[in-house]
Amino acid sequence: MKKLILSAVLVAVIYAPCFPQTTIIKQDPQISRLVDEVSSKNIETIVRKLVSFKTRHTLSDTTSKTTGIGAARNWIKAEMERYAATSNGRMKVEFDTFTQPAGGRIDKPTILKNVLATLKGTDPNDTRIYMVSGHYDSRVNDVMNANSVEPGAVDDASGTALSMELARVMAKTNFPATIIFMAVVGEEQGLNGSTNVAKRAKTENWNIDAMLNNDIVGNTYGMETGLKDNRSIRVFSEGVPSTAVASRNDTLAARRAGIAINSLVGNGGENDSPSRQLARYTKEIGERYVAQLDVKLIYRRDRFLRGGDQTPFLQQGFTAVRFTEMNEDFNRQHQDIRTEKGVA
Repeated sequence: MKKLILSAVLVAVIYAPCFPQTTIIKQDPQISRLVDEVSSKNIETIVRKLVSFKTRHTLSDTTSKTTGIGAARNWIKAEMERYAATSNGRMKVEFDTFTQPAGGRIDKPTILKNVLATLKGTDPNDTRIYMVSGHYDSRVNDVMNANSVEPGAVDDASGTALSMELARVMAKTNFPATIIFMAVVGEEQGLNGSTNVAKRAKTENWNIDAMLNNDIVGNTYGMETGLKDNRSIRVFSEGVPSTAVASRNDTLAARRAGIAINSLVGNGGENDSPSRQLARYTKEIGERYVAQLDVKLIYRRDRFLRGGDQTPFLQQGFTAVRFTEMNEDFNRQHQDIRTEKGVA
């Protein structure tokens, strides 16, 4: 299923923001070639490597070379730099470093680092930016426990591996617009890393056409249904823009404006939002290039009462969607390591 998700994201990155008015009947050979280059073996290797750091908790060790969030981010950056070496100088890899203040799930001011691999577009007049993301931090049941073994293979080494594999595959190809492949930190502690990038993008006026978040994309088994499905994925997209929803601190006029916008929910107007358009086009193109792929459009910003790294970008007014596996196994998310009926 990982390869299918990668392929859907790949074609979305290349073409989704263009929103053409005519249907492309034939497959583009460049897209087909890139899809064929996606390697499930590479993805599995990355996931296993990330798991080998034992914990990637945002507040875990930053000095060890083999354990903790510091070792994980250093390895991700080095691996991305290896991909960049094939880009003829067009890909730049860097840490996006910031200090997260104490509050919420951060117990003290902490220096955090996202990993950004930027593949510069070849057209100097094309300012568009497309972003692909997964979060590399992990957690157990106690979100403040930074010391226990926290593999986080599905949540979200899988999404990080997806972003990295796309960077590897696409680094050698010229694209007119810029693509940023991200491994963000602090998702489990409160979307810290993605919030920092989204705010930076807003402040610096980045022309982001699409942000594609990949979170929990490595499982095929549904714990509640017992179904195994490696052909289907879900794409979550919001209707009413996050920027249009009034908060408690808004003025009366702003609240009334928010209520008016929210009324769109009742008449279906929310289906014309940029995120819904992006999701629909991803489905159209993904199913064209990947045999038997079934992209399920979920008309929600995220799962019920849940959130992800697409949210801060939506709140800043950018178009964003979330890719997630079709059937989730909650026994493999946010869990303490244990053995039940002989299964770890």
